[in-house]
Amino acid sequence: MNQYPDYTFYQNQNEIEVAAKPLTLSKVRLHMGIGAVAVVMVFLLTTVAQVFAHSLVLTLSPALAENEWYMWVLSGVPMYCFAMPISYLILRLIPTTKPQKQKLHPLMWFGFLCLCFALTYVANIIGQFVSDWIYNVTGLGVENQLGEMTIATPLIVNIIFVGILAPVFEELFYRKAIIDRLRRYGDVPAILISGLIFGLVHGNFNQVFYATFIGILLSFIYARTGSVLYTISIHAAFNFIGGVYSTELIRRVGEELIPAEGDLIGMAMVLGYSLFTIASLIIGVIFLIIKVKSFCRSLQKGEYSLTFGQWMNVIFVNPGVWMFIIAIAVLFITSLLG
Repeated sequence: MNQYPDYTFYQNQNEIEVAAKPLTLSKVRLHMGIGAVAVVMVFLLTTVAQVFAHSLVLTLSPALAENEWYMWVLSGVPMYCFAMPISYLILRLIPTTKPQKQKLHPLMWFGFLCLCFALTYVANIIGQFVSDWIYNVTGLGVENQLGEMTIATPLIVNIIFVGILAPVFEELFYRKAIIDRLRRYGDVPAILISGLIFGLVHGNFNQVFYATFIGILLSFIYARTGSVLYTISIHAAFNFIGGVYSTELIRRVGEELIPAEGDLIGMAMVLGYSLFTIASLIIGVIFLIIKVKSFCRSLQKGEYSLTFGQWMNVIFVNPGVWMFIIAIAVLFITSLLG
């Protein structure tokens, strides 16, 4: 089998000699397969738990299913409290290489938050183009299912699930748990794979592009700082502004964002959101231009280095990865047909 030679591993730009043990492609393929299966199990276990819970509710108390908060609870609780913990136990079979902790300056934190929104604007343009193309080719419309759920859900439920639970559990699983098990191959593959998985698991064309962009950025932040608290806080702020606040804004003034005459609160909400949108776009672009070189320099090598061909071998000659690809395809097809 192919083996990777030992070499110098750089961590936090301080030269540290690491005697890397030889690792076979079959072992790398096994680890990638386990990781892929763990992600698939999130879908499968969530679905099984949802079917069981929904059947139980319809049997014991059908009125509960009529509540506005029911869909969020049915979709969130089985995933966060059942599927993700079990899938994490599967991930624990893979060795970890954790990044060393570093502090993130508050101005850097704000810059990354603005960059999240700037990337979202670009991603939404791409997403709209793809959605229009799908509609022209197939006649199937790409719906914003998340937006429909948040609009139909009370504020407090959106705060709990969109603003708090989603950032916490998603960052712990898709950022920390996955990146810790990929960093031994270098920051670049760890960041790209984690970000791509995060985008794909959203399972629809309306979210996949911005979720992938944001996932890659949050993965970079975690790989650079070693603290999932930074990514949780940025993710939470992003969801509060882009999910919770924007939903309340639409509820009050409508999707056209035109407040009624005399609605001073609505006018203030629209003005605040518009100013932040423009400011975050400008700040995010400037922040990226200024910092992109230092960002690239801060990326570290891993204990083991794979060539592009070896990565293709590890990923595509892998039953676990193909299981993941099939699961993602089912999610996207279901979202189009549903």
